Amino acid sequence: MARMTKAGLIKKFVPILAADSVNRGVSALVTLGIESRSAERVANDLARLKEVQNVYMTTGQGVTLKVALDGAQELQPFLKRNVLGRAGVKVTSSQIITSTVKEEPASMVPSVLTMNLTCDYCHEEVTRKRPYTILAGPSHYYFCCKICKKAYLDKHGPRLALMLGNREPKVALQA
Repeated sequence: MARMTKAGLIKKFVPILAADSVNRGVSALVTLGIESRSAERVANDLARLKEVQNVYMTTGQGVTLKVALDGAQELQPFLKRNVLGRAGVKVTSSQIITSTVKEEPASMVPSVLTMNLTCDYCHEEVTRKRPYTILAGPSHYYFCCKICKKAYLDKHGPRLALMLGNREPKVALQA
């Protein structure tokens, strides 16, 4: 996970609470009709509001919001306060969510995941499908070639052995 975070594949970690165990008040979906020239600006402005959980740019000059409010009676004041006064913005529909069947982020991991690795010795991109590796406890070190792997072991081998209780790190020629 740390390597995927460092590589920029993982944006952030968030808790996902069980919907039925937390009193979240009321959630609603609000679809807005917005003039195309201001849609992105309005969407970004609305995304900053604490009540807005999700903002979706949609086809047909629209933006859909998912909002969380204390109660159903809060929807109209929320819309008046934050949406209806904006030029070129109108509410085309709103629905209060009565039941949640599934609520979790979709996995964005493709069926074949390719990571961009950097050599832990020369810091060049590792272009091999199966990079040269060294396993030292929970850590994996990746190398673009045999020369970099050997140079890394020559330089850091004693430190890696100390980390492993004076055992040699496992070296994979093409793991």
